Amino acid sequence: MSTQLSNKDLKRNILSSSIIGNALEFYDFTLCGVFVSILAKEFFFATDPNTSILWGFFAFSAAFWTRPLGAFVFGYIGDRYGRKVALTWSVTLMGVPTLIISLLPSYEHIGILAPIILIICRMLQGLCTGGEYNGAAIFALEHLKTKPGLVSGLISGSCVVGALSAMFMGFITTQEQMPTWAWRLPFAFGAIISVIGFFIRRHTIETLEFMQEKTKPQAAPLTTVWNEDRSSFFMSITSGLFNGVLSYTLFSFLSVYITKYVGFTLSQGIFYNLFGLLAFMTLCPVFGAFSDQISPLNSLKLAGRLSIFIPAISFFLFQMHSGFSIIMGQLLLGTLVASFVGPSHYFLQTLFPTNNRYTGASVGFTIGMAITGGSTPLVLTFLLNKTNHLMVPAIYLSLWGIIWLVILGILHPRIKLFYKTGSTFEKNNLVVN
Repeated sequence: MSTQLSNKDLKRNILSSSIIGNALEFYDFTLCGVFVSILAKEFFFATDPNTSILWGFFAFSAAFWTRPLGAFVFGYIGDRYGRKVALTWSVTLMGVPTLIISLLPSYEHIGILAPIILIICRMLQGLCTGGEYNGAAIFALEHLKTKPGLVSGLISGSCVVGALSAMFMGFITTQEQMPTWAWRLPFAFGAIISVIGFFIRRHTIETLEFMQEKTKPQAAPLTTVWNEDRSSFFMSITSGLFNGVLSYTLFSFLSVYITKYVGFTLSQGIFYNLFGLLAFMTLCPVFGAFSDQISPLNSLKLAGRLSIFIPAISFFLFQMHSGFSIIMGQLLLGTLVASFVGPSHYFLQTLFPTNNRYTGASVGFTIGMAITGGSTPLVLTFLLNKTNHLMVPAIYLSLWGIIWLVILGILHPRIKLFYKTGSTFEKNNLVVN
């Protein structure tokens, strides 16, 4: 294989390896969200369904507790030893906890050990994902600089390929004619595809940016981030906070909302959720490419403004109790989430220099995701149970949109921007007021 970055085959290989590796990892990560109601009944003791669902979301959220630790570990490896090394091991190790979940006996058989082992497995999954999501984008964007927004959107959308695969497996294995243990099959399959991810990542090459920085003496990446790029670090945390609220409302909460609060079956809830995820996957590259034209900053301002009114429309449509209205609500919410997530990697890439980019972007982002990604389904379920007001999720999302716009307006003007591209936007033009 040629090592010239201008080689089209090499660029295609770099992008495809990032997309496929990210999709494989998010297939494994999403499965617990898809099967949260089943996992709650299998592995937790509860006297009523509401408490059972809360315990299920608690186990789901455990993966977010360790995502910052995973970002720190794999970020250090990525900034010191190479992006390729970090990404190869993050996708490979993901298969271990996924395999354990597929074989784990229920609470009825091993008692309290069942939820303990499940939570530990989720924490291990979070550890691996903490090094994957931002790292895959950093790797691709350091190689491919002509249209960074489009590349950002393709990487963002790739996680949904994995999530959609998990949703599809959930839809199939929760059919009434399937045996009660059929939910274990998607987890076993996830362990196998992690091995595939290892071989995909092995056949990539390191980025030129990293190879140039590797020869220079460097302080510890996290120390450098804190001392020199603190505002960027807080900006990446805020990005993770808002991303977590939007993404995990769409990815994990909506199927439960449609099932438990609107009155459809679990299989129907998963089916309708597929439309929101398809909209997200399709539009991430569109909004990413749009950021190449108007800058990532202006794109994320637009997403914040859309979040103020779109959630109210979507959740109003959900309450109309018709398949068409639910599909339209899902499509709208998928569009909203894509408008933010599509350009996000490009935005984060501009905040940090090469020598600490993997650590700064990943650790900051995953801290934010740890706070809101795991807690959003739990918080929304709790608020709905307490208030019985079906518009609570819409209010919650809109409030977070306002918070995002305020913090973006305060922090971003203080940040020195990095990452020169081959697009029409040069470094100085990335700041748009």
